[in-house]
Parts: sequence; C-alpha cells; structure tokens
Amino acid sequence: MRSSRKSTISLISAALLSLQAAPLFAQLPEHLRDFPTATRGASGESVAPFFNGWIRNDDDSVTLIFGFANQNREGVTDIPMGPNNRLEPAQYDGGQPTHFPVYQRRGFVGIQERGAFAVVLPAEEAETEVTWTLTSGGQTWTVPGRTTSSAYEMSNGERAQGTLKPAIRFSLDGTESTSVQGIYAAPMTTIVGEPVTLNAYVQDRGNREAYPENEIMLYQVGTEWLLHQGPEGAVPEFSNPVITGRDRAREAGESASGDWTEVTTQATFSDPGDYVIRLRVDNFLAADSKFDNVCCWSNAYVPVTVAP
Repeated sequence: MRSSRKSTISLISAALLSLQAAPLFAQLPEHLRDFPTATRGASGESVAPFFNGWIRNDDDSVTLIFGFANQNREGVTDIPMGPNNRLEPAQYDGGQPTHFPVYQRRGFVGIQERGAFAVVLPAEEAETEVTWTLTSGGQTWTVPGRTTSSAYEMSNGERAQGTLKPAIRFSLDGTESTSVQGIYAAPMTTIVGEPVTLNAYVQDRGNREAYPENEIMLYQVGTEWLLHQGPEGAVPEFSNPVITGRDRAREAGESASGDWTEVTTQATFSDPGDYVIRLRVDNFLAADSKFDNVCCWSNAYVPVTVAP
C-alpha cells in the first residue's frame, strides 16, 4: 500500500514539474533551447565577444579589455570590420581582431582567447559603455564593456608574489608596452611570397624580491606571433610562431638575466592586403601568472601592407 502511494505521489510530482518546465522552456529563443546539450560543430558556429574586465589607470583613464570565443571545433573564422564586427561608439572602432582562431586550452578558459585587445577611455569619458558586436554562424552577439561592476575590476599592479606584466619594445630606446592595449610598430611593407622579418625586444618584470617565498626573481618569457587583422581567408606563415617560457628555460635556465631579449619571426604572406600582426608576451612560468586570471601578458602590434 505504502509503495503504491509513493508511486502515485511521484507521478503527480513529475507531472506538476513538467507543467512548470514547459512554459519556461517555451520562453527561451528557439535557437537557444537545445544549446546546453548541443555538440559544437566543426564549422558554421558563431564567434562570441567577451568582456574580460576593466582597469582604472593612474591618470583616471580606463582600460576595457576584450576577448572572444570561437565556438567551432575546427573552423577558423574571419569577420571583416563593418556591420558584422564593430565597436560602438564609433570612435573606438578599429582595434578589434578580424581573425578568430580555434582554441582548445586546458583549465577554466577552454575555447576563449582573453585579452586580444583593449580600448582606453580618457578620464572624461571613463564611464562610457563600449559595446562589441559580432555576427557569424547565423548569430549576433553584443557584449558591453563598462566600469559598473567591481567584479570585473582588474589592476596593473603586482600580483600575489610580485609579478608584473612583461615589457615589449620595438627598439631598445623606443616606446614600451606593459599592457594588453599594447603599442604599434611603424608600418612595414612587403610583397606576396617574400618573407619579412618582424622583431621586438622583450623582458620579464616584477617585484619578486619583496616576497620571501620567491626563489626566482625574473623568468624566461613566452612569445607568440598571431594574425590580428587581415583579408578574409588570408593567413600568413610565421617561422617559430610560438616559443614558450618553458622552451626558453630548457635552453637557458628558468631564471632570466633581466636583459632585453630580441625575438624575431619571418612572416610570409600569400595574399595582398593590409594586415596587423599581434605579438603576445607572457611570464606564465611565475606561480602568480596564469592565463585563467587574465594576467600576466602584454601585447604589441605590427601593421604590414602586402603588395601583389
């Protein structure tokens, strides 16, 4: 008897839950109803923009940091500047990527590329909301970048054990990047099929001597040359595109001297057009520097015009 009564109660409960769940399910947009359990396609999926966080700078300007997630399992996506790839207000448009590789990283970030670019708002416009809109794979996504949430606030200062963002220069006595927004090199030119040498100087930074647990004060940095912007479907070839800090540590030891290290790559372009190449420099060998935490790396950008 008890068993029969329990079964009846269970059936009634299930029926009530289904009545409740059906209207909620129906409220979802049709294209999202199966999203949580759907398998990502090899291609044809959308690219979603992400707002990674904001930094209040010493001069009261604000840096808004953006990244993206290409939801394809294999298909690299290009989205040219314009209605399908835009920043608003329009005066901040133009620094975002047009080339979106597929990533399969370990850890929390997974398919995300964090800190691909940043927008700097002057102090008098520090409360401006900047939106990034991407349309691809039949979907349009818009993400706002703004300073209204302290949960997204980040810092340019020291990490838990003294690590700072590494430094990049295009000449030893030139302007220095120690941030995601980075610096731009003087424009370069080449022709299709003729390799052009891209080079920069990099250096780890930190105040690790202030923390007794640190045994290494300066680490070998990792470097990666990436296509940031370019004609649709055109991907240059880079010699030695990625050298990790671990790779350099195997050759020279984990501890760095503190001198500037020159890094180079030969870039060969198969299609004419205007390109921007991004150099990302990280110090992920340090215990308090991890990609998951949006620290610590810096960017620098090289514009290249390729003639036929």
